[in-house]
Amino acid sequence: MDPSIAELKITRRPGQSDEELHAEQLADGVNSNAFLALLFAQHSGFAKGSEIGELVGATQQAVERAKRGGTEQADSLLTSQAIALNAVFLEMSRRAALNMGSHLRATETYMRLALKAQSQCRTTLETLAEIKNPRAVAFVKQANIAGGHQQVNNLAPESPGPVPEEAGRAGTKSRPNELLEEISDAQWLDPRAAPAAGAGNPELATVGAGDRPAKRRRKGQGG
Repeated sequence: MDPSIAELKITRRPGQSDEELHAEQLADGVNSNAFLALLFAQHSGFAKGSEIGELVGATQQAVERAKRGGTEQADSLLTSQAIALNAVFLEMSRRAALNMGSHLRATETYMRLALKAQSQCRTTLETLAEIKNPRAVAFVKQANIAGGHQQVNNLAPESPGPVPEEAGRAGTKSRPNELLEEISDAQWLDPRAAPAAGAGNPELATVGAGDRPAKRRRKGQGG
């Protein structure tokens, strides 16, 4: 393609240098990608090579529609690409079938191309379906307070979440100074506590704290 045929008029801002102008056009992507599309379209017969201005305008309009949230351009583009990929799959499969039994290497090559086209067609349709029906995204906040390894289980949205640690402590009465009692035979676990009267001799009263000697004698001392 003759470069003089495809000309694009760009408005320069006051005081803008050539380097800034070229960098801006390259970073924007609309003009450069439109020019690239024109190169391929010329060889396919869809363009003569001089429609760069019109192609840039059409590309810019498509970009503006996408910015406003419109998906019509993406829908038509992906659907058309899926149809084209399906045509590639059919043609490669046909050529593989014609070489079956006589040229195994050619058959394998055509089948690989056919399966690649089929895979790309499936991916294109999946992308189109995801645009039409976006997935629900859930953001889960979690704090890693463990010093080493920690396993985090994120529950489903409909499942009840775990009880917070503060709520669990709020409903539990803290008794740090109370004596613990064994429920099975009603005995205190603290050896300093006064036990209840035994079942073998119920008349025997429990020895109180006042009946104990004030100072215990050590073994081996006389008196």
